[in-house]
Amino acid sequence: MTQKDALEATRTVHLSGHGGTHDGIIGAAAAVGLTAHGWSGRFIEFGKLRDVPERVRVSELRRLNILPVSLDRDGQVPAPEDLVYTKGWLRPRLWGNRPILPVIPRGEGVWESLGDKRRKGGNSEKLRLLSA
Repeated sequence: MTQKDALEATRTVHLSGHGGTHDGIIGAAAAVGLTAHGWSGRFIEFGKLRDVPERVRVSELRRLNILPVSLDRDGQVPAPEDLVYTKGWLRPRLWGNRPILPVIPRGEGVWESLGDKRRKGGNSEKLRLLSA
């Protein structure tokens, strides 16, 4: 996409660039379009998202309207009494117009949510550890 494409696609709303080449309007237009159609990034705020403990039952997540979905290639499905380890950073995604929590199996009846909080400074700490 080009800036011209983004401006044309958003001609009925305000879209403006701020700094640099203004290419950020392309990503901004894409993000609004994805969100409007029910496909977007992570929720930062959603209901009582920040009150969810580090370990939570699948049934409790469902009660909060968050659907845990397994990304396991063997097709396992999280059961209501299974536990999900959130790593203290529960961030469901907007997939198909609803909050989805992608999870992977970590043992019998235990799942782990994908993603975690990134530390400021990006990958510098990982790179430092790898090079040591």
